Amino acid sequence: MVVYYVKQLKIQDLQMQLNNMIDRGADTAKIYELSIRLDALIVEYYNKKLGK
Repeated sequence: MVVYYVKQLKIQDLQMQLNNMIDRGADTAKIYELSIRLDALIVEYYNKKLGK
């Protein structure tokens, strides 16, 4: 259960970072890179949660 909570916190942190980067008008390549990392973490989280 702790692993899920830690992953949720990491996902939330990356979401905040991504939103801040978008709000600041950061380089789109960096936004894209962070978005890919976030997507991969979300997929990993749900795969483990669903037992895949």
